[in-house]
Amino acid sequence: MDECHFGRNLKSWRLHRGITLRELEQRTGLKRQYLFRIERGLYKGTPNQWIRLLKELNVSIEKFTSDSGLFN
Repeated sequence: MDECHFGRNLKSWRLHRGITLRELEQRTGLKRQYLFRIERGLYKGTPNQWIRLLKELNVSIEKFTSDSGLFN
């Protein structure tokens, strides 16, 4: 999965959960500008950062990386 796909999924899950970038910044400690760059596919982040994001979005890596798993 490339950075753009991860970013699109991050934004989709974030919006599905009703979380703004500002709220995700506050909940994860990751800067809003950094999160925006991930969502745009400009930066991929680190494994530890992705673990924090997925925990906050309450989504498993299997669901997150599967197009068919979105929002199920």
